Amino acid sequence: SSSPFASPEPLARLHGSVVKSMAPARYEPIPEERSDPEHSDVDEHPSCRRRTGARSEGACRRAAGASLIVTVLIVGTAVGPGRTPGIRVGRQRHRAIEEALQVKEEEATWVQGAKFPSKAPPMDVDFEYQVNGGWGTNFDHIPDPEMCAAMCQGVPQCKAFTWVKDAGLPGCPSQCWLKGETGTKVPKKGLVSGIPPPRKQLTAAPAPQAAPGSSLYCFALMVPGGYEEGLLKWQHDHKASIFGCDQTAVYSNVSIPVTADVVTQVVNSTLRCGYGGDSGSALNAWIFIAVWQKVVEVGDYANHDWVIKADPDTVFFPDRLRTVLARHAGAGYLNNCRYGMHGPIEVFSRQAIATLAKNYHESWDGKAPERCVKEQHFGQWGEDMFMDQCLSKILNIGPRPTESSLMCESHCDCPSWYWCSESPDIVSYHPFKTIDSYANCMANALNPTQVAAR
Repeated sequence: SSSPFASPEPLARLHGSVVKSMAPARYEPIPEERSDPEHSDVDEHPSCRRRTGARSEGACRRAAGASLIVTVLIVGTAVGPGRTPGIRVGRQRHRAIEEALQVKEEEATWVQGAKFPSKAPPMDVDFEYQVNGGWGTNFDHIPDPEMCAAMCQGVPQCKAFTWVKDAGLPGCPSQCWLKGETGTKVPKKGLVSGIPPPRKQLTAAPAPQAAPGSSLYCFALMVPGGYEEGLLKWQHDHKASIFGCDQTAVYSNVSIPVTADVVTQVVNSTLRCGYGGDSGSALNAWIFIAVWQKVVEVGDYANHDWVIKADPDTVFFPDRLRTVLARHAGAGYLNNCRYGMHGPIEVFSRQAIATLAKNYHESWDGKAPERCVKEQHFGQWGEDMFMDQCLSKILNIGPRPTESSLMCESHCDCPSWYWCSESPDIVSYHPFKTIDSYANCMANALNPTQVAAR
């Protein structure tokens, strides 16, 4: 199944919520003859590189060994004119082949802490935690054991995990198994097992602190009938994310009571779009053209200093944002990534949105920003790129300072995003699509040194 970080779909369970000892056939590498060229361009997770085909590690090793043998034989014959290779040369060839294959065999399955300081307890490399019965679930395309450990911490039932380096999946071939107990420790090459860090208690989000020039109008777009409804209700009940701002709104394409006192503002859009562009992201520019038209029409943004768009799956701390904004008085809007503005959280000044509103009013029907639509070729853009280019290049809104503390996600050089403990000034973490994983991220971010009882 998919990760709670990356998919709202229900978790796939094994044997009706009962996990057995992992059957070797479930994650044996795919034999070479089963390579599927149709999956040669799959990139299920940004941390995983694209793979050409589904060749197993064993098949790759055999190919490397065969290549090495051919190379040694060719080089071995070139011993000089009139000379014949002797026994010593043959032994050297054999030794070189053995050493090369031995290096491949001894290649580490995983080195904990190699990419960044690990947040997990010491893991057992090349071991499986085998269990018989009890709760369990698994997730496909999980790039490393560190993320698997974070996922385990985010699920209250999880007491241990096993990560499979090559489960024979197309694209990123790795798999994460969450388990309700540690079971029996059994040696098994290519697997990494461990227990999660203690799950921390969630404390209340800091209360808003008013300061001159820091009033926040925050909104989210909600797709009806999915996980976002429950996630936004939970945020409301915990005064988290956009509900920690001075004024809040939720937009959707139908009128839905998110809570007793929050009803969605209706946007004229189906909220459906395709995927494409260089990164295969949502081509949702027209959806948010309709959303911003509604924001402009409602007009509440004009009563505040800053306008914030935050996705429902973004763990957002408004109190931290206020601290950041104090450093950027007079900015038109903030860029949240050195690669360009990304959509999980977008921060605009009131003046920037007022200028955008004027461009809407200049169109014949008021439904799109006139110049930004006519002067840009945005068919393969997401809404974040459209908005960034519209404001900076067409409407000449600035300054546009880059603020790296606005967002931590894998798409912008934050590989440990899933631990939510990068630093105490990070304004948001993304993405967390289940209530458990969202709450766990908040707890880690708000209590970096807290140790909770297991």
